[in-house]
Amino acid sequence: MGREASFELNCSDYSDNVLDIIRLLNSFGWTYYDEDGHAEYLPVGDNDDFDWQFGEISESDLYSLAERKQQRGETVGLVMYYRDTEYGITLLAASTSEILIMPNINRKTLIEDDECSVTDVSWYAERIIQKLMWYNCDVQSFQFEECVG
Repeated sequence: MGREASFELNCSDYSDNVLDIIRLLNSFGWTYYDEDGHAEYLPVGDNDDFDWQFGEISESDLYSLAERKQQRGETVGLVMYYRDTEYGITLLAASTSEILIMPNINRKTLIEDDECSVTDVSWYAERIIQKLMWYNCDVQSFQFEECVG
């Protein structure tokens, strides 16, 4: 059995708009596209069915989709990859006060190539939480949780 991990962040003092956090993550290395130029996201009207869509979509259409989802009170869902690595995250957020980030794509572990190894929390904290703070995003709180899945 592998492990499942997640970070929960509260960035509501920075912005009420989830898209602002997504743009900030993108500005310091987290991209929306895989190596083939495809994005994975939750569509408008998904109603928490988590019917992930995968394909080509422009950055402006992705931004528009995230805006519409938040306006409708829906969960924004987006897969993001860290530049020049195989590591990715799934971001889920209906608001900036409760942003769930799951390091579930080739999860970086303390022991490489061992899915049962503990998540390398500092790798993600440095590339997400610390960088958000460096870019003037006040992260009021964050929690990390990991369990055997």
